[in-house]
Amino acid sequence: MIVVLLFLLAALIAPSAALAATDELPQRFDGCLAEAAPAAPVARASAGPTVRATVREAAEKELITPEDAERFEAEYERALAARGELPYGRRLELPVVVRALEGFARGGLLTVSRMPVLFEQLKRNTDWWSRSGPPVRPAAPGTRTPCAGGNGTRTDRVVVGEIVYQWYAGQGLQLQQLATAGRANALAKACTEPDPKGFACDRDRLRTALDAIVSLAVERDDFLAWEYYFGFGGGRAPWISGLSQATAMQALVRGHRFLGDPRYLDVARRAFGAFRAKAPRGIRVQAEAGDHFLIYSFNPRLRVLNAFLQALVGLYDYAEAADDDDARAAFVSGERQARVEVPKHDTGAWSLYSTTTGAESDLGYHRLVRDFLRSLCERTKAEPYCGTERRFTGYLYQRPRLSFTGAQQPGTAKFFLSKISCVTLRVSKNGRPVATVSRVLGRGARALGWRPPRAGRYVVRVEAQDLMGRRTAIRTSVRAR
Repeated sequence: MIVVLLFLLAALIAPSAALAATDELPQRFDGCLAEAAPAAPVARASAGPTVRATVREAAEKELITPEDAERFEAEYERALAARGELPYGRRLELPVVVRALEGFARGGLLTVSRMPVLFEQLKRNTDWWSRSGPPVRPAAPGTRTPCAGGNGTRTDRVVVGEIVYQWYAGQGLQLQQLATAGRANALAKACTEPDPKGFACDRDRLRTALDAIVSLAVERDDFLAWEYYFGFGGGRAPWISGLSQATAMQALVRGHRFLGDPRYLDVARRAFGAFRAKAPRGIRVQAEAGDHFLIYSFNPRLRVLNAFLQALVGLYDYAEAADDDDARAAFVSGERQARVEVPKHDTGAWSLYSTTTGAESDLGYHRLVRDFLRSLCERTKAEPYCGTERRFTGYLYQRPRLSFTGAQQPGTAKFFLSKISCVTLRVSKNGRPVATVSRVLGRGARALGWRPPRAGRYVVRVEAQDLMGRRTAIRTSVRAR
């Protein structure tokens, strides 16, 4: 399923690009980019404590302060009052956030650690939907979207104090942990690895962004995690991602190196446990040669290369900064598995987004996985990362290969396509157009149909335009009897 791509944050590429914020989570699910799957319900008990009872019990046990308890209850009451006054177009958004919070309470998931994060998210939703509709902004003038996606413009995010909230239709504004971590990572990189093409180091803004990451980390059993609080793709909230976890850890160790604040390294150290814990509690699954670190903790079968590579890069950087032998061992196990997986994602003309689905990357993800390969190459000096990175770069400048397959029959054009492209079939007779068909097609043996209106000879022309706009065309003629 192909839709317009949302920008994916690359924490290791140019900071200016990184600030566009990522979108591997949770838009990406299968195909080049999947539309948001129907939300899975929040895990909940059929009957259980209410939000008020949960907050009051925590206060009675002195797990939270009376002031915090009063503030949390006030935010809940304010949301309840606001949801009944919303105009029709916004009436679906705030109530679902309220119901999700109530579901967490009934299911025993509204823990003390999660309370500040979840009530802050509730506050942002109450504030936003009380005064505004969906956060959509027009695309920049002159924005050009390739035929199969890859350069979409983020139109549905709200940033508050360097924390990113994203609107998911019917689920309100939800914390976008990866985008938040990515902003901080880009700011940290600007201070630790200055790029003349990027933006200047901003110490105060970096500290704000790092503190935001720290504030969003919650206790998940015996480690800290950056959780997602809405259902997606069959997964129940709260769930985590190796991509978000690694990007946040990488931002924190970079920030520690620049600012010298030991808090940031300590939070990264406490977050490492996600790489040791098996899914779905953590993000580790055993694979053929070592461990794979998941993009979605709830989906142990989905293998997404760019997410796995960034998880490894972030893990490597944390291990070196913290001088953590356990993290080094985890990296070694994951890197062994990456050596097996990387070649499987090379089609000879483009990259696969996932071997699980067989879908090719769109342009943004192809560039991203190339950049993550480069980062691993720089760190390990090993194959297959260095060679694959060079090949993936080369594929950007190669035209698609296109050839007819077998004898062509009237009504169907059969051809082989080397990589994902926009394919246009044009049929003419005596110089006059008869049929035009355009489709986005992936690599492999393909066919497009047309209907000959009468007997005679027809010229059949097939053109493929890849995601970089490079074109290849072939033509033949057929006789309809």
